[in-house]
Amino acid sequence: MRLRRKITIAFFLVSSLVSVLLALFLYRFIERQLASELRSKLRDMAHVGATELELDHVRSLRERLGTLDDAQVAAIEASPGYAEVYARLRSLRRAEPELMKYAYLLAPTDDPANPRFLVDADVLDYNARLARGEQLPDGESVSHFNQPYDVSEVPLLAKALAECSSQLEPDFVRDPKFNVRSVSAYVPLTDDAGTPLRDAKGRCLAVLGLDITDKSMQAALAKAGGLAIKISLAMIVLALVVSIALSTFLTRSILALSSTVKRFAEKDFSARTPVLSKDEVGQLGQNFNAMAATIQEHNENLEELVEKRTKELSEEKQTSERLLLNVLPAPIANRLKSGEGLIVDRFEAVTVLFADIVGFTSLSSRIPPEQLVTMLNELFSEFDALAEKHGLEKIKTIGDAYMVVAGIPQPIANHAIAIGHMAIDMLAVIDRFAAKHTSDLTIRIGIHTGPVVAGVIGQKKFIYDLWGDTVNTASRMESHGVPGRIHVTSATQALLDAVFELEARDPIDIKGKGRMQTYLVVGTRPPTRVADSAN
Repeated sequence: MRLRRKITIAFFLVSSLVSVLLALFLYRFIERQLASELRSKLRDMAHVGATELELDHVRSLRERLGTLDDAQVAAIEASPGYAEVYARLRSLRRAEPELMKYAYLLAPTDDPANPRFLVDADVLDYNARLARGEQLPDGESVSHFNQPYDVSEVPLLAKALAECSSQLEPDFVRDPKFNVRSVSAYVPLTDDAGTPLRDAKGRCLAVLGLDITDKSMQAALAKAGGLAIKISLAMIVLALVVSIALSTFLTRSILALSSTVKRFAEKDFSARTPVLSKDEVGQLGQNFNAMAATIQEHNENLEELVEKRTKELSEEKQTSERLLLNVLPAPIANRLKSGEGLIVDRFEAVTVLFADIVGFTSLSSRIPPEQLVTMLNELFSEFDALAEKHGLEKIKTIGDAYMVVAGIPQPIANHAIAIGHMAIDMLAVIDRFAAKHTSDLTIRIGIHTGPVVAGVIGQKKFIYDLWGDTVNTASRMESHGVPGRIHVTSATQALLDAVFELEARDPIDIKGKGRMQTYLVVGTRPPTRVADSAN
């Protein structure tokens, strides 16, 4: 791609971005103004509508609220008084048909959270549609007379009913009953002096509700946003013209540099560009000449550079090998480097340990994440040192859980004993750690002995992992264990009994295993008792 074209595209994209941002700003400004205007109009229409309703009909309907069957409700909705109030609500909604979605009249009851509908501006129309066998619009339902309406999730409506006061929602609120988001105005019915009317119990006579849904708002915004789109398009066209003119002017000064670069690309490393100006293009020419001189010098001293680079590559290779050995056991890493693709080995007798930090979840809610990770690193680093000390293989950490195994990748005879010493040392480490950080942290440890399959699978982000029922059972021992104790299966207990004191637990139900006899490690036996046990 030619430089002129690149400059044109770059300036055009930047200018277009600025144009779009300005258009978005204009659109947001129009949106705010329109929202403010619509809310003001909604409030005024609600106040006007509240004064136009026939109060005698409203009082008559209010008195008929109670326990009614469907036939009684249908009779009331067919009455002249209901029809009169219904017609007034529909007339009020027709004043702004493209914006106004719902108009309804609610009356409070003895249950503040469940007022009842007096009149809804869609009831008679929907009744007629249903009588003709037609379907109602998606998401719509009939709000019949006397039907309760849960206002627990519409706090301003609940407040308007309870206090008999006018309320206007500041933003769109979701109505779970009708599955819409709307801005609503709630106005109590008042007398000629503007005093809210109440019933004999002192409750608000009725509250008029008018809603503008987000669909209506978006339709209005679509019209208002047309101007912002036109302005944006005009600015983009202007940006294109300016970009072409500017790129043409700049590329004239770069022709000499372009010619020199072409010679340089043909391996004429002695090529230098003339510096014709002192502006940015001139500085570019000076920088190119300096670069060309450096490349020429390097080309003349290629042998020395090759030796230097070879040394750097050797150091990088050593670094890579160190990183690989931090991820994989040395024998496994060597097999991977030799070209072995899939590594899968079976081991008949290994001991697997799972440890999980107790109290970690509550601790994580009390301290910053950075401090939490630092504490985990400190604790798991000590566990890593213990694994190396006892000749064990750390497999992985999962969150606040730690997994280690004895007997792989090189089998060892006393794998269970080594894991047992590791577990006791881990309890000592967590006790010191908790005392140091003044916390109540401890760990649950689960151990099981048996066969596993170990290996490395996949093509990226290698990890040396274990599979098999032995792994699952060790995990179950941890999850069903006791905080601050070492929980082992009978298979592991048989291998530990000569060196460690253990106590039997009552048989417990283990998911996927049924009832199992398990044991808790008490500690290491005294030397004399170890000898007696061995005998």
